[in-house]
Amino acid sequence: MSEKRILAVEIDNTLFDELDDFVKKNGLSKKQYVAEIIRANLAQSMKQEQEVAEPEITGPKGWDRPEVEKAIDDFILQNGRVPSQKEFKNENGLPSYGAAARALVEISPAQYANQRYNEICNIEQDAGFDIGPDMNI
Repeated sequence: MSEKRILAVEIDNTLFDELDDFVKKNGLSKKQYVAEIIRANLAQSMKQEQEVAEPEITGPKGWDRPEVEKAIDDFILQNGRVPSQKEFKNENGLPSYGAAARALVEISPAQYANQRYNEICNIEQDAGFDIGPDMNI
């Protein structure tokens, strides 16, 4: 059994009477009620302190399939070619090659880029103009 200490708190008569009425209505003793309040308050304070001390660690933004597809399409339209594996990086407006592969799932980023390049080239030929590196749609 743990040691116990006494906590004496001076409160005004009105508050004491309200406390007395409340604990009687709820079938508690003042001791139980005060101990529960202190325990709950301390637990909440400790949780808040821990959240402040340990900020949520988040990694880089995750890429989903539509974002990856758009990024690859944009790269092809802006550069007139398929991106190389080394060009898959944020500074080129692309996710990493691994992130692109995770988002595309059933097709590699290289396969998707080649497929889209061929589709875009067919659209260009049908329309009768070329999309060069300096032209954007």
